[in-house]
Amino acid sequence: MEEVQVANRTAVKIRRGLRLVKRGDMWYVEKCGRGLQVRRSLDTKDPEEAMRRALQEDVPIGHAAHRPPKPPPALTLGKALEEYEAWYEKNRRASGVERALPVVRLFAQSAGLGMDLRGVTREHVQRWVDHRTDGRSPLTVRSDFARVRAFLRWVAARKGMVYWNVCRGVEKPKDEETTKESPSVEKIRAVLRKLRVHSWLGDYAAVLAETGMRPSELLGVRGIDLRDTLLSILPWEGRQLKSKWSKRAIQLTPTAAEILHKRVAKMFDRARPIFATHAGTVYQERSVYHMLGRALINEEGHIPVALRVTPYDFRHFFCSEHAAPGPQHMEVEALAAYIGHAPGSIRTLLRWYTDQNALRRGAPTSLIGEPKDGKIVDMKKGGG
Repeated sequence: MEEVQVANRTAVKIRRGLRLVKRGDMWYVEKCGRGLQVRRSLDTKDPEEAMRRALQEDVPIGHAAHRPPKPPPALTLGKALEEYEAWYEKNRRASGVERALPVVRLFAQSAGLGMDLRGVTREHVQRWVDHRTDGRSPLTVRSDFARVRAFLRWVAARKGMVYWNVCRGVEKPKDEETTKESPSVEKIRAVLRKLRVHSWLGDYAAVLAETGMRPSELLGVRGIDLRDTLLSILPWEGRQLKSKWSKRAIQLTPTAAEILHKRVAKMFDRARPIFATHAGTVYQERSVYHMLGRALINEEGHIPVALRVTPYDFRHFFCSEHAAPGPQHMEVEALAAYIGHAPGSIRTLLRWYTDQNALRRGAPTSLIGEPKDGKIVDMKKGGG
């Protein structure tokens, strides 16, 4: 070996293109060739140890002049769950966090929090679904499965350690339930009459029945969102929307427009919610559920069957009435857009938001076409 003192460093030539370099107290290995030079620290002050490490390790030409990064450690299911929870709490509504994250956490615990993400298979998901089926409705199990699938797809898209189609082919319990019967017009009118003594709740319930908005959407609507008979449903710092399809503008009925304009006219700050709390903040949907229940209690201390409704029943009523035949009928695509559903969720609208009995109302249509020239064909006289 050849040792040469150069300024404040020592260079030790091992062979052609490979040498040790001492800078300060630390030793580095250098490899030169093809016009490139690579230098990497050997993390030692001992020249003999530096020589041993330099001979054992190779420094490829063309790489960065520093120690190549170590491969990232295997990501466990528990660590991925922590990152997903942090992301979900930041980007989703609090009500969604309360429903989704406990379900995802149960799945991760059943598979094993210490499991390598690359080991998650369809069998893990299937066993978990089979376990959830015991004692739960098909709708609940399918909803829980959708939350777990969203988690695994989130991990697959961001970490690349889970197959995107890991949930494909999982057998789920068949859902043969039908939507509950929607409140009748008479029941809704009876409830609104009962709420007349409570101006806030009465106006709130009437607008829900007239627009079919989600209860949380109406709670977050501000005075500045109202323009004549148009109401814009927009996200802001005090209220996030359920999905991108929830952002929309709807045409109000005269009744709904009158109620909202009267309330906005009394507002000091129109940037506040129209149905705000006394402090000017957004009401929690759960609080409104309790308020409605207390307002409908009779003298005996219970809610009569004829008045039992929830804020979401007004949306159910709106969809059923406007999907049924008659002068109030709306095309299902227009109805879906009006209530803030995605274009592809028409089946969901007809399956869960409309009362099938309501859809059967109305006059029947001809199955063989209208008679020509206004003449009614008598089938008994050989008209067919």
